[in-house]
Amino acid sequence: MWRELPAETRGWSEEDWEEFFKRQDERHLAEMQSLSADGATHLGDSAGCEGPDGSRSEPQEADLSEGECECDVDESLDRIPAWRSAVAFCNRVVERVSPICEDRGGTGLDHIAQTLVAECYLVPEYLLAGHELGYDENTLCGNIALCLRSRGSLQRCMRWVERVSQARPDCAGLLVQGAVARGFIERRIADLRAEVWWR
Repeated sequence: MWRELPAETRGWSEEDWEEFFKRQDERHLAEMQSLSADGATHLGDSAGCEGPDGSRSEPQEADLSEGECECDVDESLDRIPAWRSAVAFCNRVVERVSPICEDRGGTGLDHIAQTLVAECYLVPEYLLAGHELGYDENTLCGNIALCLRSRGSLQRCMRWVERVSQARPDCAGLLVQGAVARGFIERRIADLRAEVWWR
């Protein structure tokens, strides 16, 4: 999700964190475009990362040796209903929609299905990233910002599910499962916001 955090994040709001994440997204996209353009194999630069207050952090080396990041999900995550429901939704989307992705009939439904499958993975991924970021005064609002991103990804998924289910009514049940996941994610956001005692 990110390679480094600013040294001081105490007092950051959800909006500050979202701005930080957006800058990280932009840097990552620029790096990927640069790699595509020149075939380079080195990621990152020596500039570090700037927080909303102008502070900078030192960049950390990305470990690219394995090719993919494999996250170990700890047991505490399985006790979070939002996480469990997001994973269940994602798994169900992949199960029901992946076969459509292979359809090359020229209807355009395969492109919609591919977009939906790609987006559904972000729903639990953002919740995982928030959980790993933490729950103390330095990181709790960042955790909330990532939960908001999870909810946003889920809402986009629901719009794609609606389009898919118009052509494939057997996928309409995903709307119910998505609505359940959205309820749990919204409850998690409310619960985490209730812990922000310093504002």
